[in-house]
Amino acid sequence: MSNNKNDEGFTSSPTISSNTLFHFTDGENLISILKEGFKPHLCMEDLNFFLTDEPTEEDAEELQHAIPMICFCDIPLSQSKNHMSTYGNYGIGLNKDWGKRNSISPVLYAYKKSKITSVIQQILINFPNDILWYDLYCIFCFTKAYEGRKEKEGRFSDEIIRFYDEREWRYVPPIEDFHDCCLYKREYLDKSHRRYIQDRLDKMPLNFEASDIKYIIVSSEEKIIHIIDEIEKMDRFDKNDKKLLYSRIISAKQINEDF
Repeated sequence: MSNNKNDEGFTSSPTISSNTLFHFTDGENLISILKEGFKPHLCMEDLNFFLTDEPTEEDAEELQHAIPMICFCDIPLSQSKNHMSTYGNYGIGLNKDWGKRNSISPVLYAYKKSKITSVIQQILINFPNDILWYDLYCIFCFTKAYEGRKEKEGRFSDEIIRFYDEREWRYVPPIEDFHDCCLYKREYLDKSHRRYIQDRLDKMPLNFEASDIKYIIVSSEEKIIHIIDEIEKMDRFDKNDKKLLYSRIISAKQINEDF
């Protein structure tokens, strides 16, 4: 069997990742993304796996932070059925090169007492927090528990999820733009303060061109006409862009049946 080589000269073989970054959502959010780009949203992350000992309830909440982000995955469409069932049967897939140009990065999965968490604990012990705060917080923003509890509206359920299976890539706004937008749990649960921060994040969109889009996913064939009508009304795309986007539309039903 012969191996093919890609444009960079590396031998290619079947992989478990995709060259596309997918973001799954619902229908209204998909239309908003196509119109206005991606807007970061606050997502609560539980970082207690960085602690060596079992934390008190107060300490545990100190490491539950809402971080502004946009989440993607590089799961191939043939393996994305479970992911869509969790996050929505609408989505957009963009070229991974676009993601790299915009500093979208795969998250670092870790667990309590893993080597990486031990190293970070030693850094916290040996250096005053204010010296390396920005650097460490960047690490926290791109680190996720290998397994953990599912969260909704700031509350963590008892259900354990293997987050590692999500193959997450993450966009986080530049830290100089958002350092005061990362909220402790008590701040996140204050709906008026959360809305104030979200209004600020709405003004920091992550943009793309029509040529960056590889897939537009809708729930069923019946929704294809609707999404075409919505794209037709968008001023940000010219006539040729719109023709290109129409060719990128595929339904979740097709994916489930044919991939």
